[in-house]
This record gives sequence, C-alpha cells and structure tokens, in this order.
Amino acid sequence: MRPVLAVLAFAVGLAACDTAPRRTLSPDFGAAVRHNMAVHIINPPVEDDRPAEGDGRRAGDAVERYRSGKVIPPASLSTSDSLIKPAPTH
Repeated sequence: MRPVLAVLAFAVGLAACDTAPRRTLSPDFGAAVRHNMAVHIINPPVEDDRPAEGDGRRAGDAVERYRSGKVIPPASLSTSDSLIKPAPTH
C-alpha cells in the first residue's frame, strides 16, 4: 500500500511543478463589461476645477431646518402630472 501512496504523492508533486503555458484569454475578454461601464457612467467634461456656485445662505437655512426637524417637504407629483407645459394654441 505504501508504494501506491508514494507514487501518488510523486504524481501530485510533479503536477505542482507544471510550467506549461496556460491558455490565455482572448484580447477582447471583458469588452462587454467595459462597454456597459462606459454606457452607464456619467462623466461630463470638466472645463475648469472651480466648485459649482451655490447660495450659501440658502444651503445654511436648509441645514438648520434639517437639524431642527422642520424640513420643507418637496412638492409631490403623480405619474399623470406633466412637467412640460403645453404649447399655447391660437
């Protein structure tokens, strides 16, 4: 029984030393993932590094309302509401 174990151990050890080149993936492997990322990631062009302008007083008032629990709820919309005003008819 021991010679069988020795041969098996030798075979496993020899297989671990395999230096044969592995089958490589095709050059376009992952192209679908990269395409989907490009489609879904919004990356607008940046013209300069200045921060976006905003109204500091208004932002501060919003933070204070949040801290005090007096947040102004947003106007609710339903699926039948239209955000686009119809063109005037003459």
